Amino acid sequence: MRLFLQIIAVVLIPVSSYAMSFNEVCDHAYNASSEIITTNGHIISNAHSKASALAGEPLSLEGDASSVKGKDSINSGMRYGTMLNFHLKRFAAQEAQADQYDQTTKMFHQEVQLQQRLIQVILKRDWLIATIEQEKIKILREKVASTSEACMIGQKKVAAGRMSQMELYRLQSDERNAAQELAMGKMEFEHAQHSLQESAMLHEEIVIDDLNFAFIADDNTTEEKINNAALLQVLTSQINALDARIKSARYEGKDFLSMGAGATHEPTQNSIDFRISIPLVWSEKNDQKIAALMAEKSALLHRRDVTHQKLQMNIHTLLEHLETREKRFKESVNAQKYQKILTEMAQKGYEGGVVTQFEYLATKNSYYDARLRAVELKRDYIQEMSALEEKLGRIW
Repeated sequence: MRLFLQIIAVVLIPVSSYAMSFNEVCDHAYNASSEIITTNGHIISNAHSKASALAGEPLSLEGDASSVKGKDSINSGMRYGTMLNFHLKRFAAQEAQADQYDQTTKMFHQEVQLQQRLIQVILKRDWLIATIEQEKIKILREKVASTSEACMIGQKKVAAGRMSQMELYRLQSDERNAAQELAMGKMEFEHAQHSLQESAMLHEEIVIDDLNFAFIADDNTTEEKINNAALLQVLTSQINALDARIKSARYEGKDFLSMGAGATHEPTQNSIDFRISIPLVWSEKNDQKIAALMAEKSALLHRRDVTHQKLQMNIHTLLEHLETREKRFKESVNAQKYQKILTEMAQKGYEGGVVTQFEYLATKNSYYDARLRAVELKRDYIQEMSALEEKLGRIW
């Protein structure tokens, strides 16, 4: 009786919860993601690096002086001069360098999108698991209430001499086992909630009011989903960034024209001076660097092809598994209906005195177990659905 009242008290305790949409929870999680924070930092840093790389080179002022002694005293004296130097970046080199930074920015944005989509997958899984635990808790509370009621009836029967003490101990053992199952169910629900709260950095119990469990199936968009998988898009952006680096590397060491203008005073004359410096790259330095980048690109292309093939194999296989799990769940739900009818028949028999209390309780517990098996089958479906979505890098 005391255990039953404690359970009722727990049910009646108000719980601080925070109902919101799935997108709102995701926005909280994006802001709290260390990976997204880091990648956004790279985006800002890359923008400053681009501005620095494309900015004009600083001017330099060059001066020199020397003592000149000629054969004739008129040719002797001080020689001094000054020159203002400046550098002009070749337009093609500047354009290639700008494209390199732009492609790097696009790559970082693709990474942010992948991170956001993976967060969506995790939040969806955790919320659906939380709802599964709520279903489980509801069933276990019914089971605890049933075993508590059976114990109270058993105690009265023992007092009336209609039940042995050993049979009462059996009922009490069932009550304790049911209470332990309920405690474990509550703990699992708390784990799912804690995972949601940690991801979203919220302290209240999270309730998502626009995301419900639904089966998924292979359809005409499956191939499109595979081709647009987030990981493939990230690899493509990395390949494009390498292409831009290869183009920019062709100009390294010969991207500037240096020019200068100044004046020189000599003992016998004054002059206006001009200077131009054109870089000539005859070494294999750039060629070797480009070869290194081409090797990286070749590896990324191969990786993208292999990843695409693996996705085609895995996604279709996982969809077949999910179809099988869906059938098992629906069969379990149908089995529940028959078990419920059997329980109702056992109850009438128990009330009519033709079915013993233990037979009735065994039938009733079988009904609870059938409902719990269906819950576990749904949990398994959610876990495998989440694995499929994680491979795609997006929720279905």
